[in-house]
Formats: sequence, C-alpha cells, structure tokens
Amino acid sequence: MNQHSEEMRRELDKIFDSFPHIHTTDIPGIDLYMDQVTTFLQENLRGLSRDPEDDKFLTKTMINNYVKNKVLIPPVKKKYSREHMMLLIMIYYMKSFLSIGDIRTIITPIMERYADIPLDPKKDAAERKREQAERRREQEKGKDADRKKKAQITEKEPSAESSESGDLRIYDIYEEIFNEIEKQLPEIQADIERSIDFSEDAFMDAPEEDRPVLQRFALICRLSAEVYMRKLFIEKLLDELSRGRFL
Repeated sequence: MNQHSEEMRRELDKIFDSFPHIHTTDIPGIDLYMDQVTTFLQENLRGLSRDPEDDKFLTKTMINNYVKNKVLIPPVKKKYSREHMMLLIMIYYMKSFLSIGDIRTIITPIMERYADIPLDPKKDAAERKREQAERRREQEKGKDADRKKKAQITEKEPSAESSESGDLRIYDIYEEIFNEIEKQLPEIQADIERSIDFSEDAFMDAPEEDRPVLQRFALICRLSAEVYMRKLFIEKLLDELSRGRFL
C-alpha cells in the first residue's frame, strides 16, 4: 500500500465515522417552526458536508419550494411535525442527484398512504379520518391477498399469524430504511476500498512522478461510473413507478 492510498483510506474512514445517524429518538417530539427545523438539520447533517461551517443543507427557501411543488406535506399552522422531519431527511439524501419531479414521484405515494399529517391542511378532520380509514382497509385487503397467494404457492403448514396491526406509518418506514442503511455502511466502505485497491495497480508503467494523479483519476472515474449506473437504475425504477408499474 502506497502513501497516497493510505491517505485516501484515512479520508474514507473520516467520512464513514462522521456519517450522521439520525435516529427517530433524535428527532424532537414536538412540532417545530421553520427556524428550528433548519437549525436541527444543519446541526445533524453537518457530517455530510465538505464545508460544515458555511454549507446550508436545507434552507427555508428549499423547504418552501418542496411544499410548493408537493414534495413535502404543508406545515400545520406554520409548524413541522416529526413526520415532516423524517420526510425532509429522506428528501435530503435524494436531492443531490434527483430532480424535484423525480423525488415527488417516489415520495408522493409514501405521503398519501402512510402520513398522519394531511396532504391538504384545508380538508376537515372528518374527511382526513375517512381517507386514513380507507387507506388502512386497502392495506388490509392487500395483505389478505398476499396471504392467500402465498397459501396457494406453498404447501407448508401456515405459520402463526403476525401480531402486526398493519397500520404502517412514516415513522416505521423511516426506522426500517435507516436501520438498513446503517447495516450497509460497512459493506459500502469495503466496496470503495476495493476500488482504491484497483487504483493502486493502475498506470504502473507510467513515470513514477505521474502515477499519483493518474491513479487518483482512475479511482474517480471508476467511482463515477458506479454512481452513474446506480442513477440510471434509480431512474428506471422511477419511470416504472410513474407509469403505475413496479419492477
């Protein structure tokens, strides 16, 4: 391992060590005004920044724009709930490489089906309750259909029925997604380290003084290709979702 590779690995360790793990218990249990929202996000997403002191992660203008473009549920009486905060954190991870339209495509069904806060605050409470009850009935129908399908496919003895209520909420979705991300981080880091190993063997016939910049260039190209292919696949999933289809 050469000196440049050691430096890259140290930088990689710093990135993964500072990755912000924002658990549901870290998110305030009370509704927040805009300034409190941006302050919380600024403090808790700092580990992702190249310039933590000056970077603005999610500004008031950005959040208002998300609401205007129906990417985020409107605040209730100018206050943002824990569900708003969870949605904003998920939006933050997508906004660097997806358009507002793409984010809206993927997040709208999540907000419509699983949010406790109303998508349209002008609707009365009774109407919202009716909509939530209907969504839950549809979820139960879907689960019943899945159970029947599984029973037809397999001849195994049926297992004990799940004790889950079926009332899946944004809180549950956020927890499952970010718990899984945390589990994947070591694997992601190991994959990047394999790319560093690849760069060490690149351009070995080049003059010694040229190798560091060429090897760094090779590493950036390799990582960029991986990001690009993942983005293409994400776009394919979004296109299928926008057509009402699922891969």
